[in-house]
Amino acid sequence: MKISLPEEMQSVQINEKWGQEIFIDGLAEYIRGFIKHAVEQAVKQELTNFLGYEQYQRGEERRDNYRNGYYERDLLTRFGLIEDIQVARDRNGEFESRVLSRYKRREEKIDRQIIDLFISGISTRKMKKVTKELFGKGYSPGTISRINKQLTQEMRAWLEQPIEDNIVYIFLDGLNLPVKRFAVSKESLLVAIGITADGYRKILGVQLGDRESASSWREFFKDLKRRGLKGESLVLGIMDGLPGLEQAFAEAFPRARVQRCVVHKLRNVAVKLPRKIQKDCLAHAKRIFYAGSLEEAEERFRTWKETWEKVAPSAVSCLEKDLAAVLSFYTQPKPLWKLLRSTNTIERTFKEFRRRTRQMDSLPSEDCCLRCIYAISCELNQTWAKKRIDGFVKASKAVA
Repeated sequence: MKISLPEEMQSVQINEKWGQEIFIDGLAEYIRGFIKHAVEQAVKQELTNFLGYEQYQRGEERRDNYRNGYYERDLLTRFGLIEDIQVARDRNGEFESRVLSRYKRREEKIDRQIIDLFISGISTRKMKKVTKELFGKGYSPGTISRINKQLTQEMRAWLEQPIEDNIVYIFLDGLNLPVKRFAVSKESLLVAIGITADGYRKILGVQLGDRESASSWREFFKDLKRRGLKGESLVLGIMDGLPGLEQAFAEAFPRARVQRCVVHKLRNVAVKLPRKIQKDCLAHAKRIFYAGSLEEAEERFRTWKETWEKVAPSAVSCLEKDLAAVLSFYTQPKPLWKLLRSTNTIERTFKEFRRRTRQMDSLPSEDCCLRCIYAISCELNQTWAKKRIDGFVKASKAVA
């Protein structure tokens, strides 16, 4: 189909900035007019098909429904606001267009773009200005909130999605977020990130609970197991040493070992050291976790213990009592040691959660909290599904 530009646009000079802007504005207006005409004609044809006869067609057969003029409707599209669309209607009110649903005021793509803007960190208070600039119509915080609620069904389906039992490593921790119920308070979001046997990360599930409580973690693991995570392939659970978490994990997945995060453990050791020896003692302790083998790491620990036990016995005891759990990563293929010896994988995810929710003073409800986390998790999962973790190519046979 050949389309010619209106005469008033053909004379526009586009070799200067102001000329380009005038041309694009005029072109946008022309496109919106074209869309309006196309939608009106499509709805008319739908009504013709519904009634079974053409407009102005006459016949002797009895008809119990007729065309009844039109009503006007505005529609927000990816091309901008299309105003005063004439929507054909029937006398009995039985006809409903598939091209232009009866109560639809926005193209579905617009709702998804608004959701993406919200999840990207733009607050509901700023959204009215942003949507006005982008789409030609500003939406109030209340409207934005209603649009976001369509995520609820998707979020609930995701939380019930089956989990394939091919997870070999699982990272576990809780993140405090401000959630408003009767008042705003910090609540823990329990998160599980799995690593599959072929080396891909995936957020398996989230749940609001008490990160210090074994009962909260038990409920969380119970839900993961109900969805399919039996733990038949699970080798390590990487966590930061919360007593309730370790206890619940051992009960839920008895075949897997605990890997305590070395970064958190060294922080625990640092608290028990006088400041004047803290730097040297920690630098010596870090060498334990960069040994070439488990045997070498244990030997380095013995050397460190002999050096510092007399001057810092409580610090030495702090590391010694959890030494086996902190060195569990040495039982895995060497290319994966860097990945498994700390909770950096889940900490980086939490950093993204915080960044994307920082614009909101508080999450106004439990559903709102989970919706936001769901949307961010989907983006991360889609990104992670495209790239295998470094080291897994070499280590895949050993992991299997």
